[in-house]
Amino acid sequence: MVRIRRYTTSAAIHNAVENVSKLLETHDRSSYVLAQYIPEPARPAFLATRAFNIEINKINDGGSNLGSVKSQASSAMSRQMGASISDLKFKFWSDTLHKVFAGGDAPAEPIALLLRDSLENDINLNIDHFLRFLQTRKQFLKGSTFSTTNDICAYGEGTYSQLNYEVQAALLSPSISPSVIKLLQRSMELQGLVSDIAAHIGQATAVSSMILGMQYYAQSQNRVTLPIDLMTKNDLSQEHLLRLAQGHISNTSEQEEIRSKLKNVVFETAVTANDHILSARSKLDTIKREVERITNESDEKLIRTQSKKWKGGIPDVIFTPYMVAIPTVLYLEKLQKLDFDVFAKKMQQKEWKLGYKSFRSYYSRSI
Repeated sequence: MVRIRRYTTSAAIHNAVENVSKLLETHDRSSYVLAQYIPEPARPAFLATRAFNIEINKINDGGSNLGSVKSQASSAMSRQMGASISDLKFKFWSDTLHKVFAGGDAPAEPIALLLRDSLENDINLNIDHFLRFLQTRKQFLKGSTFSTTNDICAYGEGTYSQLNYEVQAALLSPSISPSVIKLLQRSMELQGLVSDIAAHIGQATAVSSMILGMQYYAQSQNRVTLPIDLMTKNDLSQEHLLRLAQGHISNTSEQEEIRSKLKNVVFETAVTANDHILSARSKLDTIKREVERITNESDEKLIRTQSKKWKGGIPDVIFTPYMVAIPTVLYLEKLQKLDFDVFAKKMQQKEWKLGYKSFRSYYSRSI
């Protein structure tokens, strides 16, 4: 299909960047900070991708609070139209994406404007990543529990990993990184490693997000997001976890007993996230060695010339997408420090290390 080029005014794009940046600063400060490390030509695509995550995660039919106005409105719409509020919102985003990628007139919505502008400026983007994200998130909203950590990882592959792949695609646009494209063409192993790390980070993000969101989902949707098999193993029932999270257990000894079991479940769940981070780090070390080997053996002038600018031997366009792992690493470190007690007061405090950690990560080429 030939894409029709419909250039948007610079003022509209500037406003879209401002609006999306403000959204991230308010609801996802980590992405707001990390956006500064993304090479400029692909930065609007990064901002749009991370903002897309926020907007889709906002979609909710009102949870299990059947008495809420939102839940009642959604139920009434489902009866009358055969579609819930969330169904209509998912359809809006699906239709918007198809219009954006087809080159048609998309809604004057900031995320849509930035994605369309990126495409018109020859930035590589793939609608399939966005659509799979939508499908996975829509399935999650149906309310099923996670039987194992592998189920959470599968959810992560369908959501966070897809966002990581999208950002990678944008940064590997010919207009941004011709030397790195030639580098990747020299090694199938390197191509596999680049994608594998994005997948590991996405799955680690999903597991840690389900720990982080455990209290929210328990309170707002009467829902458990921890692996049921680990809860069973540690003799922690869903009912007890929900009652604890919702503040319905006043007996101190009973609270302590449930929190102790919960710590064990959180620890074992967090181990899976940490394993994925360790795998990502190991493969990142392999990437460094493989890039060095190719550079030394290559007679390609473009590669040898540009490689002198690659910090730590890794191009920005390969490394910077991996920096989204930093918030997960910081969260896991805090969990460990607080003995995996998700109800500890310090777990609710804002993370202040991100600025320093991201700066150090960027220059040391480590996550």
